[in-house]
Parts: sequence; structure tokens; C-alpha cells
Amino acid sequence: MRKTTIDTTTIEYPDEIGFCFNPVVINIFGYAWSYIKVSITDVQTGTVYTEKREMFGTSCFFDLSPYGQGTFDLLNFSKVDYSVVGLQDSKVGRLFSVEVDMYKADDSLGNSFQFEVFIIWGAMKVGQRYNGTRSLTWFKNFPFSVGMYCATPSNINVYVDDVLQGDTITTTARRVWNLMLNGLSANEKLVFELPGSSDTASVWDNTFDFTFHPLLNTASKVTCVVDDTDSGVYLRWIDRHGFYCYWLFQSGDESRQVSNDGEFIRNNMADYNYVNGYHGGSGRKQRKTESNTLPVCAPLVDSDTYDFLFQIALSPCVDMYAGDDDGVHQWQGVNVSVATFTKTKTSLQDFVATIILPETSIQSL
Repeated sequence: MRKTTIDTTTIEYPDEIGFCFNPVVINIFGYAWSYIKVSITDVQTGTVYTEKREMFGTSCFFDLSPYGQGTFDLLNFSKVDYSVVGLQDSKVGRLFSVEVDMYKADDSLGNSFQFEVFIIWGAMKVGQRYNGTRSLTWFKNFPFSVGMYCATPSNINVYVDDVLQGDTITTTARRVWNLMLNGLSANEKLVFELPGSSDTASVWDNTFDFTFHPLLNTASKVTCVVDDTDSGVYLRWIDRHGFYCYWLFQSGDESRQVSNDGEFIRNNMADYNYVNGYHGGSGRKQRKTESNTLPVCAPLVDSDTYDFLFQIALSPCVDMYAGDDDGVHQWQGVNVSVATFTKTKTSLQDFVATIILPETSIQSL
């Protein structure tokens, strides 16, 4: 966290980035103000949220994470245009401007402090590094993108099979970007490299004190290893870091479970006749539900890949590829069944999960 002192008041506040499912805390202490008012402005929409709190002795704190959580919409996450060349905003990050106002007993403003924080839709774990060196598998026959955070307008170097390309990808603002692979082709691998800077950081270390510490002069490098497999169950999800992830799984046998929901047949206490060829002496109410599940497997993956795939079980935003319609890629939302995932100590092991498919509408009577 960052820290500043105004007269006798100390304010601890988040680093330049935060994650909306981690605490995004402001601590104010050192002077007995009457109350503190915090104004949180979503820079993108201009929406302003305010919160007031009285001091507890000479201290007070606020957590901004609920305001970050409320600004993201699952519908926006599904809108990825894979026909774009270069990059596009992934919409998983928002810039917030925060003002901290300190009031005296007569309701007059005693002091004020402002800062900005870029909040990402994610939840970092202690010991993780954000936006550092990563290795991904690029399934060339399916839609794909690479997530990268850029703190300032920058030029991203592109290497195709270890050959530096003449054209760079230029970012225009602080965003979590989706780097699109249209127009790029490789036999073995692609590498995207965002050079480090001595002024601003795009990589954050694993020191956790509610937020994370920036690493200056540290490059962000993503290697995409080519995979030409063209069949399987292709899934997309957003991981704890706010990056879009992809994997092509092998599928097992689909399971279809049908269950009753309030079914009964009763005696209507009527004549036992067959008017119009149907027995009218009994009535019914029948409703059935169908639940379809599909086991999927990534065989013999290493430890890092297993950890990468395990994120799909934690993500509330998982989509399954359903082909393309006149060049437009189609996706449908699915869920991953809760289960116990056992990671063994062997060098290679299968990753197995069960996908819950969208519920099928069934007639009721």
C-alpha cells in the first residue's frame, strides 16, 4: 500500500492497481476528526459513490472493493470480437478516482486527499505475481486472445518463431488488453513482450499487504506455444487475474438425467368412461427437468498447466465454443461441477472436470 501524511493525519491507500475481490482498503489515523467522507468516482461512467464514517478514536478505515465489484457486468465479458486485428479492451478493469475528505466538529472541511486506483475483476492470491512471464497454449484452429495489463500507452514487441516483427502492437491507455492473433501465424510459438519502464510498472510482485507492489524495469512476457488440434470441447473462462483463458479438452460420454418435479395422477371422482376415446376419471400434473453433464479431460499435463486449468473450477464465467455462424464465433455459458480436485506429486497427470450444460426446456402439463 501507499502512504502519505498530511499534518498529523496519516493515510494508507491502495497501490496503483487493486482487485475487486481482494480488500481495497483506506486507513486514516493520527487525528480525531469528526468524520471522514470518501467519494469514489468511476472514471469511465462518471458515477460517484459516497460513504461517511465517524472516527473510532483517531482512526477510521474504508474498503472500496464492493464498489469495484458492482461496476462489472457479465454481459460485457462475453463480447469479445475475434475479428479485430491488434488489440481490444477486455473490459475487466476500471479506473477509479477517490477523494478523502476530513471534517471538523463544526462540519467544516479540515483536509482533503485524492488518488486513483485501477481495479481489476479478479482475486489475487498471496505469493502470486501479476502480469509477469507466462506460457500459454495457442489452439490455432479456434478463437484465441492473450491478456496483458499495460499501465501506460506502450509498444508491445511481437516475436514469431523467435523472429522480431517490424510492427509492434501499440496500446493507447491503461487497460487490461486482449491481444488478438488475427494476421499472425507461427509454426512453433508467438511471444508478446511489453518492455519494463523506470517510471511506471506493468508487473506486480508477490508482496501482499491488501494490494501489491509495483516492479519497475520489469518486462511482461507471454509465450504462446502452437497447437494444431482441431477437435474437442473448447472452453473459455476468466481467471483470478482477470485474463481470458482457453483450453481444448477431450470429451467423455454425455450424461442426461431426467427428474420429476411435482408429478402426480389423481382420481377425479368422475365416471369411469372413455368419452372421445380418453379416460376422464383421472387428472394429472406432470413436470420434468433435464440436467446434462459432460466430463472433459486434459491428459498428462504438467504442474503449471494443472494449476492453470484448475482456475476453470473457480471461475463464475465459463463459456463453451459452439462453432461459428457466417464468421461470427458462437459461445454459450456453462458451469463447472463442484468437486474435489486432487493434484498429485507426479510430473504429469490428467486434469478432469465435469461441465454442466445449459438446462433444456421441457414441457409441463
